[in-house]
Amino acid sequence: MAELGRGRETALAELVRRYQHDIYRFCLHYLKDAETAREMAQETFIRVYTASGRFDVNRKFKPWVLCIARNLCLNELKRKRALSMETLEDYASDSRGESGEIVRYSGSGPDEVLMARERLELLERALNDLGDEARELIVLRFFERLPAKEIAEVIGGTDGAVRTKLHRVLMALRQQYAICKDDL
Repeated sequence: MAELGRGRETALAELVRRYQHDIYRFCLHYLKDAETAREMAQETFIRVYTASGRFDVNRKFKPWVLCIARNLCLNELKRKRALSMETLEDYASDSRGESGEIVRYSGSGPDEVLMARERLELLERALNDLGDEARELIVLRFFERLPAKEIAEVIGGTDGAVRTKLHRVLMALRQQYAICKDDL
């Protein structure tokens, strides 16, 4: 990012190469439309380029770029007046592997696969019942695997507030749906 700030345009190509899938998937999570998600991901990198001179090199890049993508997606949703979230299964299957992996198969037998799918469906129903803010916290923490400090940078707030909100959301999920810690 520092090289981009000094005018090296090849640095932008490297950032796009490294983060385009993450940003696209993140936008798809909000917009649930592949074409619009691609447009917002592209717009995100345009904003990164235009704001490169103002980037604080002491900050981490990923929370900053996710914040840009989030704001663009929220603006697009306001414009369309439709808020729908991608299903967990789609999110997990479209992931790069470790980030979206939410089903841990302990075996390859049909019973284990069926039980894992049922747990996934229960978790998906539970998350769909959450408000937008709570669902966003869960996605950022468990699917994007961001720590509380970086989540706070993305959504605005403090890491302590994020940890408190996450704790409350997780407790509510566990109580209401009998979801065990291994499922999250």
